[in-house]
Amino acid sequence: MTSLLARLGRAEEATRQQCAELSRQLEELQERLTAAQRRLERLSIAREELAVLAADAEPGDAKPGDSAGYGHRHDDVAAHGAGPGEAPGSARPTLRGLRKEAVVLLASSDKPLRARDVVRALGQQDVRGRVEGMRARLKRLVNDGWLIEREQGLFTIASGVNGFTGEGDTATD
Repeated sequence: MTSLLARLGRAEEATRQQCAELSRQLEELQERLTAAQRRLERLSIAREELAVLAADAEPGDAKPGDSAGYGHRHDDVAAHGAGPGEAPGSARPTLRGLRKEAVVLLASSDKPLRARDVVRALGQQDVRGRVEGMRARLKRLVNDGWLIEREQGLFTIASGVNGFTGEGDTATD
């Protein structure tokens, strides 16, 4: 019986060492996964920002619905006419891609939205890179006069855009 207990003790010790080794490997893999996820997020942000810069540099090359099509140039208004509901010569640049989708979404929303809410509503992946990219886009839309930021991080359509009165409904004619 003692040899059986000794064998059982050795098996238990070997399994304990195996568990410790697997735990160490798991920690190492978790660290590698975390590093890869951080890199992926940074690359995603970089790609989005480069797409914006590329669209700004070459607005004629962007195709509707293309991920590079959401950049803007302030001289787009003069080149392409006024934006939706805007008089010719308006200071607002024309909208394309995700910028246009975000404005349409906020115009149809009955309440101000956060960048994360806009990302989700547009069917994009709810990850930090996408949310931060959208937040930057929304801030540019505020600067361009399409949106207003009621409170920090809460965006809504600006008064006067397509007849929007700023009170939650559209103006009547």
